This record gives sequence, C-alpha cells and structure tokens, in this order.
Amino acid sequence: MSASTTLITDLTTCANATPSAQSLANAAAASGPIQDVKGNLTLALRKMQEAKVLLEEVDSVVDAGDTTIQTPLTNVLASLA
Repeated sequence: MSASTTLITDLTTCANATPSAQSLANAAAASGPIQDVKGNLTLALRKMQEAKVLLEEVDSVVDAGDTTIQTPLTNVLASLA
C-alpha cells in the first residue's frame, strides 16, 4: 500500500465506514485494549483537520524565501487534502 497523499479525505472515508463484525470483535476482545473504532477514527479526523487549520495560519506568515520552513510546510499541507 502506498502512502496517502490525501490524508483528510482518506481518513474521512475510514471514519464514515462501518467496521466489519471481525473488526468490532477485535476491538472488544478482552485480551487487548478495548477500542471505540468509529470514535477513535472520528477523533483522529478532527485532529487532522485542526492541524491543517493551524498549519495554514503558519503558512500565511512564513516568507516565501524561507525555504527551510516553506518547502516542507507546503508539502505537508498538500498531503492534508
């Protein structure tokens, strides 16, 4: 599987999907940590969206000539589509 270039879109797909019966059984297994699969995916999505907003604020004030910040920041923002 290749790395995602559209993190928010891909995570939205995950958060909106219905977990399989096996995934829910794995999440509730007594042998491991109990997981709220949908809740954790939704929380991760919200945090990713929040990160995008914060990074866009930083991007709005970073000078284009400051390439040690601007170039990687542009790449990160592009992946947060």
